[in-house]
Amino acid sequence: MKKINKIIIRGKAKIYENDEEKIVVKTKRKNLNSLFDYLNTRDFNNYPKIIEETKDEIKYRYYEDTLPFYEDDLNDTTFIKTVADLHYKTTFYKNVSKKKYKEIYNTLIDNVDYLKDYYNNIIKKIDGEVYMSPSSYLLARNFSIINSNLIYIEKELNAWYKLVSEKTKERVTIVHNNLKNENFIRGDNIIISWDNYLVDTPILDIYKFYKSDYKKLNFTELLKTYNETFKLTEEEIKLFYIMISMPKKIEENTKEYDKVKEVSEMLDYTYRTNELIKSGVFN
Repeated sequence: MKKINKIIIRGKAKIYENDEEKIVVKTKRKNLNSLFDYLNTRDFNNYPKIIEETKDEIKYRYYEDTLPFYEDDLNDTTFIKTVADLHYKTTFYKNVSKKKYKEIYNTLIDNVDYLKDYYNNIIKKIDGEVYMSPSSYLLARNFSIINSNLIYIEKELNAWYKLVSEKTKERVTIVHNNLKNENFIRGDNIIISWDNYLVDTPILDIYKFYKSDYKKLNFTELLKTYNETFKLTEEEIKLFYIMISMPKKIEENTKEYDKVKEVSEMLDYTYRTNELIKSGVFN
Protein backbone atom coordinates (compact mmCIF):
# COMPACT_ATOMS: atom_id res chain seq x y z
CA MET A 1 0.00 0.00 0.00
CA LYS A 2 1.23 3.47 -0.87
CA LYS A 3 1.97 6.22 1.64
CA ILE A 4 -1.00 6.82 3.93
CA ASN A 5 -2.32 10.38 3.89
CA LYS A 6 -5.08 9.99 6.44
CA ILE A 7 -6.38 7.49 9.00
CA ILE A 8 -10.05 7.66 9.96
CA ILE A 9 -11.28 5.69 12.97
CA ARG A 10 -14.88 4.58 12.61
CA GLY A 11 -16.09 2.33 15.41
CA LYS A 12 -13.80 -0.71 15.51
CA ALA A 13 -12.47 -0.08 12.00
CA LYS A 14 -9.65 2.07 10.66
CA ILE A 15 -9.88 3.57 7.19
CA TYR A 16 -6.48 4.13 5.54
CA GLU A 17 -6.53 6.68 2.74
CA ASN A 18 -3.85 7.45 0.16
CA ASP A 19 -3.89 9.29 -3.17
CA GLU A 20 -5.50 6.37 -5.00
CA GLU A 21 -7.74 4.42 -2.64
CA LYS A 22 -9.21 3.80 0.77
CA ILE A 23 -8.83 0.52 2.66
CA VAL A 24 -10.77 -0.65 5.71
CA VAL A 25 -8.67 -2.44 8.35
CA LYS A 26 -10.22 -4.39 11.23
CA THR A 27 -8.89 -6.70 13.91
CA LYS A 28 -9.45 -10.30 12.86
CA ARG A 29 -11.95 -12.13 15.07
CA LYS A 30 -13.05 -14.94 12.75
CA ASN A 31 -11.96 -16.50 9.46
CA LEU A 32 -14.19 -14.46 7.17
CA ASN A 33 -12.52 -15.72 3.99
CA SER A 34 -13.98 -19.15 4.74
CA LEU A 35 -17.40 -17.63 5.42
CA PHE A 36 -17.40 -15.59 2.20
CA ASP A 37 -16.21 -18.60 0.19
CA TYR A 38 -19.15 -20.56 1.57
CA LEU A 39 -21.61 -17.75 0.84
CA ASN A 40 -20.29 -17.63 -2.71
CA THR A 41 -21.09 -21.33 -3.15
CA ARG A 42 -24.64 -20.52 -2.04
CA ASP A 43 -24.87 -17.78 -4.70
CA PHE A 44 -24.82 -14.99 -2.13
CA ASN A 45 -22.17 -12.34 -2.78
CA ASN A 46 -23.47 -9.29 -0.92
CA TYR A 47 -20.41 -9.04 1.32
CA PRO A 48 -17.33 -6.78 1.22
CA LYS A 49 -14.30 -7.80 -0.84
CA ILE A 50 -11.34 -8.91 1.29
CA ILE A 51 -8.04 -7.52 0.02
CA GLU A 52 -5.81 -9.31 2.50
CA GLU A 53 -6.27 -11.46 5.59
CA THR A 54 -3.41 -11.96 8.06
CA LYS A 55 -3.20 -13.63 11.44
CA ASP A 56 -4.37 -10.48 13.24
CA GLU A 57 -6.03 -8.20 10.68
CA ILE A 58 -8.40 -8.16 7.73
CA LYS A 59 -8.17 -5.52 5.01
CA TYR A 60 -11.30 -4.79 3.00
CA ARG A 61 -12.15 -2.73 -0.01
CA TYR A 62 -13.74 0.57 1.09
CA TYR A 63 -17.26 1.16 -0.19
CA GLU A 64 -18.52 4.70 -0.58
CA ASP A 65 -22.27 4.63 -0.13
CA THR A 66 -23.61 6.42 -3.20
CA LEU A 67 -27.20 5.99 -1.99
CA PRO A 68 -27.22 7.25 1.60
CA PHE A 69 -30.22 6.61 3.80
CA TYR A 70 -32.65 9.47 4.33
CA GLU A 71 -35.36 9.72 6.96
CA ASP A 72 -38.06 9.72 4.27
CA ASP A 73 -36.85 6.36 2.86
CA LEU A 74 -38.88 4.45 5.42
CA ASN A 75 -40.20 1.97 2.87
CA ASP A 76 -36.87 1.10 1.22
CA THR A 77 -36.83 -2.69 1.23
CA THR A 78 -33.45 -3.37 -0.44
CA PHE A 79 -31.70 -4.20 2.82
CA ILE A 80 -34.35 -6.57 4.15
CA LYS A 81 -34.58 -8.35 0.77
CA THR A 82 -30.83 -8.96 0.95
CA VAL A 83 -31.14 -10.30 4.51
CA ALA A 84 -34.01 -12.59 3.50
CA ASP A 85 -31.92 -13.77 0.55
CA LEU A 86 -29.04 -14.60 2.92
CA HIS A 87 -31.31 -16.68 5.13
CA TYR A 88 -33.05 -18.40 2.21
CA LYS A 89 -29.81 -19.42 0.48
CA THR A 90 -28.02 -20.69 3.59
CA THR A 91 -30.86 -22.63 5.23
CA PHE A 92 -30.32 -26.12 6.50
CA TYR A 93 -31.75 -28.30 9.26
CA LYS A 94 -29.71 -29.65 12.13
CA ASN A 95 -30.48 -32.10 14.91
CA VAL A 96 -31.54 -30.53 18.17
CA SER A 97 -32.18 -32.03 21.57
CA LYS A 98 -35.38 -31.50 23.52
CA LYS A 99 -33.14 -30.22 26.30
CA LYS A 100 -32.21 -27.14 24.26
CA TYR A 101 -35.81 -26.04 23.82
CA LYS A 102 -36.51 -26.70 27.50
CA GLU A 103 -33.52 -24.52 28.47
CA ILE A 104 -34.73 -21.69 26.23
CA TYR A 105 -38.22 -21.96 27.70
CA ASN A 106 -36.93 -21.98 31.30
CA THR A 107 -34.68 -18.98 30.69
CA LEU A 108 -37.47 -16.92 29.14
CA ILE A 109 -40.17 -17.89 31.64
CA ASP A 110 -37.81 -17.09 34.52
CA ASN A 111 -37.22 -13.70 32.95
CA VAL A 112 -40.97 -13.10 32.67
CA ASP A 113 -41.48 -14.03 36.34
CA TYR A 114 -38.63 -11.74 37.34
CA LEU A 115 -40.04 -8.81 35.34
CA LYS A 116 -43.52 -9.34 36.82
CA ASP A 117 -42.08 -9.09 40.35
CA TYR A 118 -39.86 -6.19 39.35
CA TYR A 119 -42.69 -4.04 37.98
CA ASN A 120 -45.14 -5.03 40.71
CA ASN A 121 -42.60 -3.90 43.32
CA ILE A 122 -42.13 -0.62 41.47
CA ILE A 123 -45.89 0.00 41.51
CA LYS A 124 -46.09 -0.81 45.22
CA LYS A 125 -43.31 1.67 45.84
CA ILE A 126 -45.08 4.32 43.72
CA ASP A 127 -48.33 3.72 45.63
CA GLY A 128 -46.49 4.68 48.79
CA GLU A 129 -45.24 8.00 47.41
CA VAL A 130 -46.98 11.10 48.80
CA TYR A 131 -46.18 13.07 45.65
CA MET A 132 -45.52 11.12 42.46
CA SER A 133 -42.48 12.06 40.43
CA PRO A 134 -43.06 12.51 36.67
CA SER A 135 -41.45 9.14 35.92
CA SER A 136 -43.56 7.43 38.61
CA TYR A 137 -46.71 8.99 37.16
CA LEU A 138 -45.81 7.73 33.67
CA LEU A 139 -45.24 4.20 34.95
CA ALA A 140 -48.38 4.13 37.10
CA ARG A 141 -50.57 5.47 34.31
CA ASN A 142 -49.23 2.90 31.82
CA PHE A 143 -48.77 -0.06 34.13
CA SER A 144 -51.72 -1.91 32.55
CA ILE A 145 -49.98 -2.08 29.17
CA ILE A 146 -46.78 -3.39 30.81
CA ASN A 147 -48.71 -6.00 32.77
CA SER A 148 -50.78 -7.04 29.74
CA ASN A 149 -47.57 -7.36 27.76
CA LEU A 150 -46.04 -9.75 30.29
CA ILE A 151 -49.23 -11.84 30.37
CA TYR A 152 -49.12 -12.00 26.55
CA ILE A 153 -45.47 -13.10 26.59
CA GLU A 154 -46.17 -15.86 29.11
CA LYS A 155 -49.14 -17.13 27.09
CA GLU A 156 -47.19 -17.12 23.81
CA LEU A 157 -44.17 -18.72 25.44
CA ASN A 158 -46.26 -21.65 26.64
CA ALA A 159 -47.80 -21.96 23.16
CA TRP A 160 -44.32 -21.85 21.57
CA TYR A 161 -43.02 -24.58 23.85
CA LYS A 162 -45.92 -26.86 22.94
CA LEU A 163 -44.97 -26.43 19.28
CA VAL A 164 -41.28 -27.24 19.72
CA SER A 165 -41.07 -29.58 22.74
CA GLU A 166 -41.14 -32.74 20.60
CA LYS A 167 -39.11 -31.46 17.65
CA THR A 168 -35.76 -33.05 16.81
CA LYS A 169 -34.76 -30.75 13.92
CA GLU A 170 -34.12 -27.02 13.93
CA ARG A 171 -33.97 -24.68 10.94
CA VAL A 172 -30.78 -22.61 10.99
CA THR A 173 -29.02 -20.24 8.62
CA ILE A 174 -25.97 -18.04 8.45
CA VAL A 175 -26.85 -15.22 10.85
CA HIS A 176 -25.06 -11.89 10.43
CA ASN A 177 -25.76 -11.12 14.10
CA ASN A 178 -25.13 -7.37 13.90
CA LEU A 179 -27.85 -6.13 11.58
CA LYS A 180 -28.53 -2.42 11.58
CA ASN A 181 -29.17 0.10 8.86
CA GLU A 182 -25.66 1.57 9.14
CA ASN A 183 -24.10 -1.81 8.23
CA PHE A 184 -25.66 -1.75 4.77
CA ILE A 185 -24.02 -0.09 1.75
CA ARG A 186 -27.05 0.71 -0.32
CA GLY A 187 -25.27 1.72 -3.54
CA ASP A 188 -23.45 -1.63 -3.84
CA ASN A 189 -26.04 -3.75 -1.98
CA ILE A 190 -23.34 -4.89 0.45
CA ILE A 191 -23.71 -5.95 4.08
CA ILE A 192 -20.61 -5.11 6.13
CA SER A 193 -19.37 -5.97 9.65
CA TRP A 194 -19.62 -9.77 9.66
CA ASP A 195 -17.36 -10.22 12.71
CA ASN A 196 -20.15 -11.63 14.90
CA TYR A 197 -21.67 -14.05 12.39
CA LEU A 198 -22.86 -17.46 13.52
CA VAL A 199 -25.09 -20.35 12.51
CA ASP A 200 -28.40 -20.11 14.35
CA THR A 201 -32.08 -19.32 14.01
CA PRO A 202 -32.72 -16.55 11.44
CA ILE A 203 -34.97 -14.63 13.84
CA LEU A 204 -31.84 -13.46 15.67
CA ASP A 205 -31.08 -11.20 12.73
CA ILE A 206 -34.51 -9.61 12.41
CA TYR A 207 -34.74 -9.31 16.20
CA LYS A 208 -31.47 -7.34 16.38
CA PHE A 209 -32.42 -5.29 13.33
CA TYR A 210 -35.73 -4.38 14.94
CA LYS A 211 -34.14 -3.48 18.28
CA SER A 212 -31.61 -1.28 16.51
CA ASP A 213 -33.86 0.58 14.07
CA TYR A 214 -37.49 0.23 15.18
CA LYS A 215 -37.80 4.02 15.55
CA LYS A 216 -36.37 4.85 12.14
CA LEU A 217 -37.96 2.34 9.79
CA ASN A 218 -41.36 1.02 8.83
CA PHE A 219 -41.02 -2.54 10.10
CA THR A 220 -44.55 -3.51 9.12
CA GLU A 221 -43.59 -3.21 5.46
CA LEU A 222 -40.03 -4.48 5.97
CA LEU A 223 -41.09 -7.71 7.67
CA LYS A 224 -43.84 -8.33 5.11
CA THR A 225 -41.19 -8.03 2.41
CA TYR A 226 -38.84 -10.32 4.33
CA ASN A 227 -41.57 -12.94 4.69
CA GLU A 228 -42.26 -12.93 0.95
CA THR A 229 -38.72 -14.22 0.30
CA PHE A 230 -38.14 -16.22 3.46
CA LYS A 231 -41.33 -17.41 5.15
CA LEU A 232 -40.99 -17.90 8.89
CA THR A 233 -42.51 -20.94 10.56
CA GLU A 234 -45.19 -20.65 13.23
CA GLU A 235 -42.74 -21.36 16.04
CA GLU A 236 -40.22 -18.84 14.65
CA ILE A 237 -42.88 -16.13 14.49
CA LYS A 238 -43.96 -16.80 18.06
CA LEU A 239 -40.40 -16.72 19.38
CA PHE A 240 -39.67 -13.50 17.47
CA TYR A 241 -42.76 -11.82 18.94
CA ILE A 242 -41.80 -13.03 22.43
CA MET A 243 -38.27 -11.69 22.09
CA ILE A 244 -39.23 -8.25 20.83
CA SER A 245 -41.99 -7.92 23.43
CA MET A 246 -39.77 -8.33 26.50
CA PRO A 247 -39.76 -5.03 28.42
CA LYS A 248 -36.48 -3.84 29.86
CA LYS A 249 -35.77 -2.72 33.39
CA ILE A 250 -35.74 0.95 34.32
CA GLU A 251 -32.50 2.24 35.77
CA GLU A 252 -33.44 3.59 39.18
CA ASN A 253 -30.24 5.39 40.17
CA THR A 254 -30.50 8.12 37.57
CA LYS A 255 -31.54 11.76 37.51
CA GLU A 256 -35.28 12.30 37.19
CA TYR A 257 -34.94 13.88 33.74
CA ASP A 258 -33.06 10.81 32.47
CA LYS A 259 -35.52 8.48 34.16
CA VAL A 260 -38.51 10.18 32.49
CA LYS A 261 -36.76 9.86 29.16
CA GLU A 262 -36.02 6.18 29.76
CA VAL A 263 -39.57 5.37 30.86
CA SER A 264 -40.98 7.27 27.85
CA GLU A 265 -38.73 5.35 25.46
CA MET A 266 -39.66 2.03 27.05
CA LEU A 267 -43.38 2.81 26.73
CA ASP A 268 -42.97 4.06 23.17
CA TYR A 269 -41.17 0.83 22.26
CA THR A 270 -43.91 -1.24 23.92
CA TYR A 271 -46.75 0.54 22.12
CA ARG A 272 -44.96 0.38 18.74
CA THR A 273 -44.21 -3.31 19.19
CA ASN A 274 -47.81 -4.11 20.18
CA GLU A 275 -49.03 -2.37 17.04
CA LEU A 276 -46.55 -4.29 14.90
CA ILE A 277 -47.72 -7.62 16.32
CA LYS A 278 -51.40 -6.68 15.91
CA SER A 279 -50.79 -5.82 12.24
CA GLY A 280 -50.13 -9.50 11.51
CA VAL A 281 -47.06 -8.81 9.36
CA PHE A 282 -46.31 -12.51 8.81
CA ASN A 283 -49.85 -13.53 7.80
